Amino acid sequence: MSGSRTCPGCGLELPASGLPWNPRRHASPECWQLYGEVQGFELHYIELVRDYHQLAVDTYAAQHASREAGGDVPPISVAYALVGLHLALDRRVSGLEVRAAHQRMGKPDASWPRLPAPACTGTVTVFDVAAAGAMVGSVTGHATVVRTWAADVWQAWALQHAAVAALTDRLLAAMGQIE
Repeated sequence: MSGSRTCPGCGLELPASGLPWNPRRHASPECWQLYGEVQGFELHYIELVRDYHQLAVDTYAAQHASREAGGDVPPISVAYALVGLHLALDRRVSGLEVRAAHQRMGKPDASWPRLPAPACTGTVTVFDVAAAGAMVGSVTGHATVVRTWAADVWQAWALQHAAVAALTDRLLAAMGQIE
């Protein structure tokens, strides 16, 4: 297949691969494949798994949230991703602690807020992470750009920061993590 495809989640344009679409990801198959390559690179380095893997997972999910009401991306993935970004970036919680918080969060219920995605979910993409890390074999480049990517995507969600902080407080209190 020739030509290119634009990812509906992040706007990244990549050469078309002919792979099938999966609407639950709100990502082009090419973007999803590149994300898999970035994740594979991370898994080769303990410091990336420990410190940056969860941040990359949450950033990709937040950047690829459906903007359409009733979109195919499960709302739980958006809430988990935004709570993770809030914990990591605003509260400086480690990647391992964010992962543990996700595991204790449980299933969403009707009291969780619906968090509509902004029109633009950031300008840094998984391609930037790949170009700085996996494509050149740089752990430091990967780590630096994952943090930049996460901050960019989190800033794009600025209108939801208060709702995410409130949800995080409620969930952590229910888990006995804060008073």
